[in-house]
This record gives sequence, structure tokens and C-alpha cells, in this order.
Amino acid sequence: MGWMTSRHAILAALRRGTGGTLYVTGSGPRNRELVDAARQGGVAVETVDGGWLRRHAGDRARGAALQTQETAGASPTVDLAEWLASRAPAADAPGLIVALDHVTDPHNLGAVLRSALLTGASLVVVPTRRSATGGDAVARTSAGASRFMPVAYVNNLRAALEQCREAGWWIYGADAGGEPAPSVSFARHVVLVMGVEGKGLSPLVRKTCDAVVTLPGTAPPESGVDSYNVSVATGMLLYEYRRQYPAD
Repeated sequence: MGWMTSRHAILAALRRGTGGTLYVTGSGPRNRELVDAARQGGVAVETVDGGWLRRHAGDRARGAALQTQETAGASPTVDLAEWLASRAPAADAPGLIVALDHVTDPHNLGAVLRSALLTGASLVVVPTRRSATGGDAVARTSAGASRFMPVAYVNNLRAALEQCREAGWWIYGADAGGEPAPSVSFARHVVLVMGVEGKGLSPLVRKTCDAVVTLPGTAPPESGVDSYNVSVATGMLLYEYRRQYPAD
């Protein structure tokens, strides 16, 4: 059993047919939308007091929570090899994959999933070790996108990137010392590899990349701020890719 407390995530889950029980503390307009979606999907609705809701769903629960058999924030998962075999890059169509190099903050993962979904990325690749996966924080930050953005969990990111290259994708890593992003002409089929702010990409992953891209910054040296938050950087580079290859 898992609990969802983000209203965006709850509504997205109800609209896609997730089962469970919706708990609400009142019948105000914000809850009515959730209750209507639950009843349309055949999900049970129970009215409880705020204390009960926080004790059972956690302190983040504010007026509504969905208890479901699914893990909160879980994305649809795919096998990378099978996905690549079924998605051979088409010469006339752009393709976009995001890969995360051990991003451990669930809020960053949620924000990346949200940006990936909005910019039309097809897949997010996440290592199984030393990485954020699911949970309520992912669902909250993604505003429901975690329910729709496919994720491939892999044991070895470097090997996964090699698989992508063999399938026809170009690997672009985001890290210091690369070509400034405004001057980069992306290939049509791209895997965009993002590391953790401050540390950047791990050495072996960086060596695997076909090109390294850097987002210029102008913070004063004395500030000690030398990198963007990984989710912000991901959004910036996804937007730049879509500027070059607009979605249909």
C-alpha cells in the first residue's frame, strides 16, 4: 500500500484508473474535483478528520490523500533492451532520452520527470543503485508526471548508454568543460546524460559520451556557486533540444 498526498498526483492517478480509497477532510471545491474523479473511476471515497488523515497518510497530507496498491510516485517501467528493440530511431523523427547519473534527491527526480514529459522525451534511464526511485516526494514534485513518464531501471549506466549508442542514439553528457550549450547542434536522436550538481558526471560515464555540453553561468567566483541544480539544467537542455527539433 502507498499513500499519495499531492493533489496533482492524486488526480492523475484517479484519471488513469488507479484503484484504492480516496480520503478527504471536507467537501470544498478542491476536494470535489478529486471526489468526482474517484467516483467516475469506481474508487471508494471516505470523509475523515484532519488528524486521522495526517496520522495515516503523513504530515504532508492537506485535506486529501489516496491510498493505493501502487507505490506512490511509481513510473511505468520498461526493459531497456526491449524498449530499444521496439523503438529504432526513425530518420525523419526526433528522439529524446534522459539518463540520470546517480541523482539521489527524489525532488530532483520528480522535477526531471515533469520536464521530460512536457518536452516529449520518450524515456528516462535511472541506475538501480545510489539513485532516487519513487515515493510521495517524486509524485509531488512531478505534479503527476511520474505516472506517465516511462522509466528504465538499469544495473550499469555506462553499459546502458552503450546499448543506446548501438541502437542508433547519440550520447550527450552535461558537465563542466564541454561545448557551451548555445553553440551545440544536437543530433536528431539524443540521450541526454545528467549528473549531480557540484560533482557532475562520473568519469566512466563521461568517457562514454559522444559529446559534453556545458551550461554557461555568470555567478561571481566568491559565491561558490558553480553549477545549476540538476533538474533545472535538465529542463534548460531539454528546451534547447526542442528548440532545434520542435515536437509535432
